[in-house]
Amino acid sequence: MPRRAATEHPVCPGKRDSLIAWFNLYMGLEAGANAENTIQAKTRDLNAFLDFFGQATGSDHPDQWTRSITGDFVKKLQHEKRSPTTINRILATLRHCARWVHHRRAFLAGNPTERIADISVDDPEWKGLTDIEVTRLKAAAEQLVHLKRRKNQHPIRDWAIFQVLLRTGMRVSELLRLDLDQYQDKHFLNVKRKGRKVTRSVFVAGEAREALDTYLDDVRGRRPGPLFCSRAGKRLARQNVDAALRAIAAQANARFPDDQKINLHAHALRHTCLRRAAEKHGVQYAMELSGQSSERYIWRYVQPSQAQKEAALEDLF
Repeated sequence: MPRRAATEHPVCPGKRDSLIAWFNLYMGLEAGANAENTIQAKTRDLNAFLDFFGQATGSDHPDQWTRSITGDFVKKLQHEKRSPTTINRILATLRHCARWVHHRRAFLAGNPTERIADISVDDPEWKGLTDIEVTRLKAAAEQLVHLKRRKNQHPIRDWAIFQVLLRTGMRVSELLRLDLDQYQDKHFLNVKRKGRKVTRSVFVAGEAREALDTYLDDVRGRRPGPLFCSRAGKRLARQNVDAALRAIAAQANARFPDDQKINLHAHALRHTCLRRAAEKHGVQYAMELSGQSSERYIWRYVQPSQAQKEAALEDLF
């Protein structure tokens, strides 16, 4: 069994015959510029393949990686009941890595991911919020500003985070990387997106700007550093945002039965913003707002819900 690939200190292959060494070099040189969450996901994907590769071949030699190895790895993932979306994401990581290695050190049997097809995926379910759910959540967040008074509670900051995510469609990782000096005159400047893409300017709409300015003036202050930070001035982590959104949802759900409770997370706010943008201004505008570089991915955010499809068919003639 080969040891697992590392990302902290990628090593140049001392010899050309170590797949682990090539994976380490790939992560260090090619994938290392990605966001932390992306790096962690790629590391998990490659390590899962390395475990299978070692079991299947008893070797660490790159030439043992052939198309049949990749195909059987995909079958293993299916037997483990991984979702088609997850399998296709893992495949995308393997494809990119294999092409990168093959360009520098050709595999004996050719690119081992060539002609390995994605798993067919059902139409993804839209994960956004309805208008009435947005109203409930906004009211709940406003209530918490007046209900939460303890020093370890941060309702004004949480209200600003909710508003900015809803109004910009940004990923939570993109938001948490922002520093104060990137917020200038209604815009976030030079926003680092997923991968290596950078958006020069992201507009912050009025309601979100008001919440953000209140947080900066009344809570955080205007000192340099992370835009959203803890009381100690440390940059917020993803789990802090998750906890904040759970608290808002709990307040919104307090008087409703289980079948009407809102499952709030940062991605739901992104889906909601991009859907509204597509409905009002078109898919191309939503794609630009999303920071996506390919139309392939934008449809998961802007597709109509099942209820909307049914309503459209009812009114077709």
